[in-house]
Amino acid sequence: METTCVQYWNRFCPTIFGTGALGELVTKAKEFKMHKILFVTEKALMDLKVSSPIKELLENAGFEVVVFDDIIADPNNHLVTQGAALAKETGIDGIVAVGGGSSMDCAKGIAMMTKNEGTIEDYYVPVYPPDPDRVKKGFPLITIPTTAGTGSENSPYAVITDAESGLKKIPQYSADLALIDPVMTYTLPKSQTAATGMDVLAHCIEAITTCYYNHYANLFAINGIQLVFKYLPRAVKDGQDKEAREWMMMGANLGGLAIAEASAQFGHAFGHCMGSKHHKPHGLYCAWGTPAAIAVACKYYPEGAKIVADAMDIAYDDNTTMDELCAKMTEKVVALMKEIEIPSMKASGYTLEDCQSVSIHMPDDAAFLGIPKENMPQDEIKSFIQVAYEAYQ
Repeated sequence: METTCVQYWNRFCPTIFGTGALGELVTKAKEFKMHKILFVTEKALMDLKVSSPIKELLENAGFEVVVFDDIIADPNNHLVTQGAALAKETGIDGIVAVGGGSSMDCAKGIAMMTKNEGTIEDYYVPVYPPDPDRVKKGFPLITIPTTAGTGSENSPYAVITDAESGLKKIPQYSADLALIDPVMTYTLPKSQTAATGMDVLAHCIEAITTCYYNHYANLFAINGIQLVFKYLPRAVKDGQDKEAREWMMMGANLGGLAIAEASAQFGHAFGHCMGSKHHKPHGLYCAWGTPAAIAVACKYYPEGAKIVADAMDIAYDDNTTMDELCAKMTEKVVALMKEIEIPSMKASGYTLEDCQSVSIHMPDDAAFLGIPKENMPQDEIKSFIQVAYEAYQ
């Protein structure tokens, strides 16, 4: 990829992609008629001078900036309410979000609640496929991701933890512009690069194998899988590898578009429920859930599993059983996790019982609706979690 090329496209959210995309921020903020901006980010990113230079860029260009840097992992509905209240109290007329998926998701919730009645809880019920007219647009929102993982910057959903139930909910909302500049990921630590990259892979594998599968989503997901296996090890090994960073940002974007078109399945339902309970990086849980997602696909949607196997460049023929193919796919995913030093569930302190304890909540997760089997019983949910746990010890 030519790293000096800034590219434009539009699906759910207009997108400017490529090294130099951040240079469009001031111009685009003016086009949105922003004057007073709510700057949504994390304190750590401000302290590490990842997001603070962007704040200064806006201030130097004449914008008044109100900082909301209380973002935490797995942001909840109360944080959205707090941010929306600040937006209204301070009279902002635009929002810029800088960070990972948590910053993007919380900013979407805040933007939504600047113009819609009620509370964020009123918008929990997911609508699939996405209905852009379900809610009114709030103040214009520009998203700037600092990780290559969630794809939240231009997806039509936000993942918000419900503080009362502890479950993750997925209200529907899109940003007005995503500025995706790989330079923002150059200083991302190896562990975060690895975890967010596995989230990309999980998005792509699951999107191909949901009950909402479609050829359009597959175009994004197949390419995303290929990019992850080729470039994620390089990005983890050398954070300054410009080509690897740029292609991983592309992979993240493709993965986000894929699940927007086809949803996710078992791996993300497991990841959401584990994250709500234990609050480790989302990408870790998705990585751990991927062997289960593969096993579900091989059992209930073998045609989709074969598409994934092809994307992973796994050899098989008419004599290969689905159990054998499942083993080959799982082996390749586990090999990738080992190469990029993703720890196992066991090494991270979780027992099998810890992991299976979230099974009771998984049917209430929006991603569970994508599983290509209706009404999966609890004993089977636990058996697939065991598959994931034992696949990588």
